[in-house]
Amino acid sequence: MNNHQQSWQRLAAAARGYREERDETASYGFAMRVVSRAFAAPVAGSWGLLEKFALRGLIAACTLSFVAMAFCFTSWSGEHDDEVASTDSVGEILDLS
Repeated sequence: MNNHQQSWQRLAAAARGYREERDETASYGFAMRVVSRAFAAPVAGSWGLLEKFALRGLIAACTLSFVAMAFCFTSWSGEHDDEVASTDSVGEILDLS
């Protein structure tokens, strides 16, 4: 056990005494690379094209729905009771008799 303790003490002393000699400043052009990546256009994934067409399809569907509602609204604004009476075949037969 004493041998392991001495080995540990030597390794700990060597680790405490280690000094790194590298320069701690950023490399040349590092800030420019960071800024250019930050302002670069995002890469469109495979869903980008689908999302673009889905949004256009949604806009087209809403437009067609509003147009269809506008045409139905103009037909609703007329006299609706006359149409119901004219399509009532039982009432017409009773009126004939």
